[in-house]
Amino acid sequence: MDYFNQFLTSSISSIVLELIAAIAGSFYLKTIAKSDTISKFLVSFLWLTLFFDIVGIYSPIAYFTNYEYFGFVKNTVFAGNYWWFNIFMLISFSFFIYYFNYFIENSSIKKIINFILKLFILAGVINLAISDIFFKGYSVFTTIAGSILVLGVIILFFFNLLKSELIFSLKTFLPIYIATGVLVFNLIITPSDIFSQYFNSNNDLYVKLSGLILLIANILMYSSFIIGFFVCAKKDAKGEEVV
Repeated sequence: MDYFNQFLTSSISSIVLELIAAIAGSFYLKTIAKSDTISKFLVSFLWLTLFFDIVGIYSPIAYFTNYEYFGFVKNTVFAGNYWWFNIFMLISFSFFIYYFNYFIENSSIKKIINFILKLFILAGVINLAISDIFFKGYSVFTTIAGSILVLGVIILFFFNLLKSELIFSLKTFLPIYIATGVLVFNLIITPSDIFSQYFNSNNDLYVKLSGLILLIANILMYSSFIIGFFVCAKKDAKGEEVV
């Protein structure tokens, strides 16, 4: 039961953070004078993330309560939630690759990244379809390839900033907060996801450790998002402070 209490604390804390970030994002969209499409996509993605995490919580609850709840998944391939989050990871990596590529000004680079993104999605779907990892652990291909691509696009995004006038107004440039949060999150969570296939739901230590790692990563990432939304909401579309 101690593990269950720790799990609830970790999961509820993460979900609350995601909810605050989604609400802060919605507040940002309503506050600024003109909401751009990419910011709307970002906030919609945050609400989608909240949905995925709330639904995905069924598996640990079932396990820690000896299947008193969600007992219908016991001894089925759906007892674990790897399948659910394998789908989400592919969506998440794809979104952030698209998001940061949006701010890269070089049209040739943008086209190359868009092409690579399409290949990544196709390869990710094929990998989940033909391998046995879908129900057994987080896809190593999705995790490694997605992390590398997101990291690469973020680096290109930073280089693009160095060449633009935005370098002088980073404090009120929302994508810089998103980039920082996503970068830190991936550096923390990727090793845990890669080794997930070597553990199972009966390994209490792994369940506890992965939950703690995820909580720390979520705190750092969503704190960056929340700060960014509120700081950037103070200015209107022209960059003026909102009175």
